[in-house]
This record gives sequence, C-alpha cells and structure tokens, in this order.
Amino acid sequence: MTRSQWFQRLSALCLVSASLLLTPAAVAQKHLKQNLSQLTSQASSIVSGQVVSVTDGFDERKRPYTQITIRVGMDAKNKHKAGSEYTFRQFGLLKPRSMGNGKVYLGVSPEGFARWSVGEQVVAFMNPDLGAGLTSTVGLEQGKFIVQNGKVSNQLGNIGLFDGMNTQSLSPEEQSLITTAGAVDAAAFMSLVGKLVQEAK
Repeated sequence: MTRSQWFQRLSALCLVSASLLLTPAAVAQKHLKQNLSQLTSQASSIVSGQVVSVTDGFDERKRPYTQITIRVGMDAKNKHKAGSEYTFRQFGLLKPRSMGNGKVYLGVSPEGFARWSVGEQVVAFMNPDLGAGLTSTVGLEQGKFIVQNGKVSNQLGNIGLFDGMNTQSLSPEEQSLITTAGAVDAAAFMSLVGKLVQEAK
C-alpha cells in the first residue's frame, strides 16, 4: 500500500468515526432494553403510517445517511398531522456503495438500527433530533414496529417489550395484551400506547 493510499483509508475511517460520534445517544440505546412505557415516555413523536420513500446518500458534510419518509396516519403525541409526510434521516447508507473510482464505501447503518422498506405499515417511536440533522427510533430496532395482518411487532419480536411495566392501571384486556408473546393486536397496542401517553403528561 502506498503512503497516499494509506492516508486515503485513514481519512475515510476518521470520517465514519466522526459521524458515529454525532449519534452517541442512539448508539447507547442499542444496549439498553426498554419496555413500552419507556419507549413511549422517551419518544418525541409516535408516528403510525406507511413508509413511502427510503433513499440514502451523503449530506453536505459527506456523512452517510438513510432518509425515510412516512405518510402519517396518526401521531400519538400529536406532533405530526394525519395525512402529512414525516421525513427523517438516520446514520448510514442502505448498503455499500461504489464510489466510481474502484473503491466501495462501507458506511451502512450500524447493526441494531431500524431497517425500512417502502410500503411497510409502521409505528415509529422517534427520538428528537440527535444533532446534525440525524435521529433514530427510540431504542433503535426496539422502537420500530411493523403492522401486518392486524398484528404489530418490532424487529426483536417484542421480546422484553412489556417487562417491568406497572400493571395497576391496566384493564383486564390490557393485562392480557402484555402477557402475549410475539406479535400483538395492533388496535389494542395503539390503545395502550395512547393511554401511556396520557399517563405521562
């Protein structure tokens, strides 16, 4: 490897490292198990709707990002209006990208980040802007849910989602919900989220 090539690789590594430092709160959340009450209280918005666009690229500071747009059905915290489009960026590309000079940029979204596909019906528990225009779902993959066939589940199969929750104020139906393994009824889930939002005020 020539000295020039070595410096080029070092520069690329420094760029990726610097970009990761922009989202320390998000990265830390990967290692913190959070139940539904915690996801709800920490979210700045809780958006349910359809993913209509997923793209990636580099911003003006050459940081890799994935940009997601959700057509909002509702926001449990009333930050975004029904029918509007909510767009955000999370760190990293969708997949490695050829740079056209014989090199491949490998800065994809780190393991544990939420993955997105056009057409998905989702419920996204969103962090506020984490800095420099980047954000993520609360708890990373814990805070992104897919709605399918009337059921809702996050990327972890809802493992630990209801652990340690206070059940005193829950109805019998809600208590039954939180003892269900795997995907749960979407309508009952959203009703419980709405109740948790009100209790947190």
